[in-house]
Amino acid sequence: MSDDSTRLLEQLYPGLGGLDDGVAARLIANSETVNVPTGAVAFQKGDACKNFILVLAGQVRVQLSSEGGREVVLYRVKPGGTCALTTSCIIGKEEYPAEAVIEKDVTALMIPDSEFRQALLDSEPFRQFVFQGFSRRLCAIVSRMENVALKTIDERLALQLLKGDDDSLSNITHQVLAAEIGTAREVVSRKLKRFESDGLIRSSRGRVEIIDRKNLQVLSGATDS
Repeated sequence: MSDDSTRLLEQLYPGLGGLDDGVAARLIANSETVNVPTGAVAFQKGDACKNFILVLAGQVRVQLSSEGGREVVLYRVKPGGTCALTTSCIIGKEEYPAEAVIEKDVTALMIPDSEFRQALLDSEPFRQFVFQGFSRRLCAIVSRMENVALKTIDERLALQLLKGDDDSLSNITHQVLAAEIGTAREVVSRKLKRFESDGLIRSSRGRVEIIDRKNLQVLSGATDS
């Protein structure tokens, strides 16, 4: 691992700053830096979990997929974050129950499971780093599943559309929206047509433009007005 990667690791993951020099040196010496292109599958359901991964650049989407082709996004891993499924599968010696897809070219540090386990035994700061990351991610997953279970499809879709920084979403497909809110692509297509007929949005291939943000917020439940 290069000195530049080591410095970047320390900047992105300050929780590793308290590691004993010996533990840190062993982790770095036995790890591997990899580059994975956009669109590649990082792991699939049923794969063995062999490495603890720290993302240095890029973005990974972790999702569940059904045999019928439906997808539900669980979370994304960005620089500074960790993958709860990887942590769980290494500790429990289980296979991955979901899949991960590279959304933006990734540079990551891969720590072999044997070194990960040894560091957990040897270092309290490393244990704290790992389990704090796991706890934060687990809470986020529960919150996401709560939205899927308790909010209507209209509310979830409206909330997703409002997440853009401006009044339009580009390079967005009905399949991507469906995966984000946990429903079928056909349902999203039908809902978008209704939103458009109600004057809330304007939809075209790969793009959704928000026309009436206020009423879209009301529909999402994000405001009491």
